[in-house]
Amino acid sequence: MEHTSCLFCTLAHSQQAIVWQDKLFFAVFDAHPVSPGHTLVIPKRHVVDLVDLSVAEWTNLHNAIKNVILVIEKTNFKNVYEKRLNKCPSNIEYWFLTKMLNHPKICSKPNAYNHGINDGKAAGRTVDHLHWQIIPRFNSDVDDPRGGVRFVIPELGNYKTIREY
Repeated sequence: MEHTSCLFCTLAHSQQAIVWQDKLFFAVFDAHPVSPGHTLVIPKRHVVDLVDLSVAEWTNLHNAIKNVILVIEKTNFKNVYEKRLNKCPSNIEYWFLTKMLNHPKICSKPNAYNHGINDGKAAGRTVDHLHWQIIPRFNSDVDDPRGGVRFVIPELGNYKTIREY
């Protein structure tokens, strides 16, 4: 069921920003990337929560992620972000794109990936349409990447630190 007020349902029908798609999913480069190549994999059907995926969608999600990673690894993000910058994005998007264009690994293939979803408002979801985030990671992009997604709650992210009771 299409939701006309949903940003991702609108994107699914516009075809303008889509960088990959099949019959169940499509992908777009994130408008506010946290690293070069940050991409969203989105069900074409309006789905809010992960548990709402159909069996076919859940089964196909693996294929979608795999194919989108291939797109990420073949894309020149310097060109992508320069073109987007020239289309007069919002001030916020302009800031993110400029940050990406100055990223030291902008022209490098990722060394790893963080994957995830914000499944609910308390988890940080801001668009009520399921989207799987693929965030490319590069050697030395942070001092210590151990803990990865555990750092959504910073104080508890590093499980190797000895703490006082």
